Amino acid sequence: MSLETYYMHLIFGKIPSLLSSDLILYILPALTISILFFSLKIMFFTTPKLRKVK
Repeated sequence: MSLETYYMHLIFGKIPSLLSSDLILYILPALTISILFFSLKIMFFTTPKLRKVK
């Protein structure tokens, strides 16, 4: 078991059983895609304006 899976089990194990363990399969990809989307947005669309080297 990887380190991430271990910690995800610890986190979601403490949440009451209202959330099923299958919910992790939907939350993790959505979270990953949203982080990737915002990273690409910051890198390519809102790049910081840098000064030219003299």
